[in-house]
Amino acid sequence: MSIAVSAATGNLGKLVVDLLADKKLPVVALARDPSKVRAGIEARRFDYNSDVGSLAAALAGVKTLILISSGDIFGDRFLQHKNAVDAAKAASVNAILYTSALRAPNVELTLAEEHKATEEYIAGSGLKHIFLRNGWYLDNWTGRVDQFILQGKILNAVGGAQVSAATRADYAEAAVAAALLAHEGKLAKTAYELCGEAITLEELAAEISLRAGKTVKSEVVSEEELRRQLKGRGGLERSSLW
Repeated sequence: MSIAVSAATGNLGKLVVDLLADKKLPVVALARDPSKVRAGIEARRFDYNSDVGSLAAALAGVKTLILISSGDIFGDRFLQHKNAVDAAKAASVNAILYTSALRAPNVELTLAEEHKATEEYIAGSGLKHIFLRNGWYLDNWTGRVDQFILQGKILNAVGGAQVSAATRADYAEAAVAAALLAHEGKLAKTAYELCGEAITLEELAAEISLRAGKTVKSEVVSEEELRRQLKGRGGLERSSLW
């Protein structure tokens, strides 16, 4: 019986697949385009927008599913996740590990709403589960430092709030550790709050300014405006925000 990883060619999924493969575990990489999966790994087509029947077929022989949340932040992520959960149940998958958002059931954040709904749906499915409530991905900042310097600002909707961040590599290691527990039938908890050190974007801007020798400021806009600007330039539609 295998451990399957959805979104296996995404930023987080690739790391999880590599870690599982390096541990010589039976891993199945699920992706919209299986040809992009690393050579030597069993790959199957798995598109969250596909019908439940075809998704269930792709999960044949899978014991544990690491369901990495959809990166389509401007689409209907809950429906996409629901399709995957329904398929897992139809395929008699034993356990689902879902990459959610930090404190998803309680946080007041638009991007967390679909995670909360997905968690509730998984909990009501009857499947064994673990919610991996990931904080912010530090890589979303480090990968855009040159852009911040060029524009002289970090566009955001969090203001002076602290953001708990860690690297995708950190979250991948946590997912694999939890998957091993689930795969071995050693589920100790149903949710893990995962994050690193908290930082404000003012502090991040100050650090970038110091190192770049150019002033970079935190510019606060509404969530609606941030979404509009990001969608307008296609900036984060397919990246793993959570």
